[in-house]
Amino acid sequence: MSGFYEESPAFRKPPGPSKPKKPKPVPEPEPTVDDPSIFLPNPKRKAKPFIKDDGPPVESDDASTFRGNSGRRSQGRSSGSSRREADSGKGPGIAERLFFGRVGSGRLAIFCRQFAAYLNAGVDISKALANLQKQFALTALGPVLGRVLAGVKRGDTLAEAVAREPKAFDPLFLGMIKAAEARGGVPEVLRILGRQYEARQSLIRQARSAMIYPIVVLVLASCVVALMTLWLLPLFASLLKDLGGKATQLPLPSRILMGLSDFMQTAGWLVFPVVLIGGPILLLSVYRSATGKAVMDRMVLWVPVFGPLLRKIDTSRFARTLSASLNAGVDMGTSLDLTADVVHLDPYRHALRDVRSQVIQGSELSVALHATRRFGTDVIAVVESGEETGKLPETLNHIADDYEEQVAYMVKNMGQLVQPLLMVLMGGFVLFIVLAFFLPYIAILTNAAAPQ
Repeated sequence: MSGFYEESPAFRKPPGPSKPKKPKPVPEPEPTVDDPSIFLPNPKRKAKPFIKDDGPPVESDDASTFRGNSGRRSQGRSSGSSRREADSGKGPGIAERLFFGRVGSGRLAIFCRQFAAYLNAGVDISKALANLQKQFALTALGPVLGRVLAGVKRGDTLAEAVAREPKAFDPLFLGMIKAAEARGGVPEVLRILGRQYEARQSLIRQARSAMIYPIVVLVLASCVVALMTLWLLPLFASLLKDLGGKATQLPLPSRILMGLSDFMQTAGWLVFPVVLIGGPILLLSVYRSATGKAVMDRMVLWVPVFGPLLRKIDTSRFARTLSASLNAGVDMGTSLDLTADVVHLDPYRHALRDVRSQVIQGSELSVALHATRRFGTDVIAVVESGEETGKLPETLNHIADDYEEQVAYMVKNMGQLVQPLLMVLMGGFVLFIVLAFFLPYIAILTNAAAPQ
């Protein structure tokens, strides 16, 4: 019976007021990296301390306190922004620039390719940057990547961390990374940037190869002229003085030659090295100013051989950069702005600024390019066909490939193209010396043959 009373529902103890059960905490889902353009820190790993503006280092295990490409730090927004503003002026110091040099296009091409490979393999952005920093530790890019990595660990986006290094990453890199973070696909954009920097490095090497031959010839010619004016011209001048006598009026070339000889004997030995060394330094300092660059860029476009070569190089840069920007999802106005920053010659930069304003007002790109009178008819025709077919980036790539082949051909034949110009200059100098030396003899023989 005791079991019956205990098991019967009628004799059970009436239930009292039940205590509300505490809900079980629902674990937050771990972030996944399905989209390689979204970079989040590893939530299982304890985060390293980050420095707050108003206190000592604080340990943080919450991944939400770091900012990825799509999230922002929930606390300390104002302090973080002030710190970013304070760090915005940071960059390579004087000692770093002297020891490591500058970050070249070739180094950036390698960095972009390997960074894209890391991200495609699912490697966290912090770990990828740390590995790349070790790889480029002995180059100019190593300290730069160290500062970029520190910014990413503080919670900045990749674009914000890169923006603090304008001497290493140009506006093209920053603009395309911003667009990639907004729409996704950072690894693909990094591959596009890698190809862009490789093409730019190829153009730079070709331009340097084109300048080697004329620079060597001009330096040798300058040395020959210096030797002639220091040792040979004084002998000619003394002969001319003995030949002409005191009362005889020498021809103008002979008087110029004698004056040059007297100058070289008195002060030329000091002036000539100063001009030879200080002249290029002065030209470089003038070229670095805005006014000097604008004037010299317009002048160099009229120089035979070099003017057409520089036109082709800038046309190739324009086509390659605009194609890469459009492929990365950057809008046309921003792409033209980035392209204007990449081209080298000042007239082409101003032309692209005008093209941007016309395109924003509703004009077609081909019409705006034709109005600048800086681009060839073949470029205008190909751009127009790209606009009609909706394949503008592909057609711009074809233009870049074609002009790069033309630049390579001109560089290969630079010796044959520049040699006539150098021969004319050297021939003119030799002709001046011959006339200065032989005209007095001709005048004396004419006077001697004339009837008294």
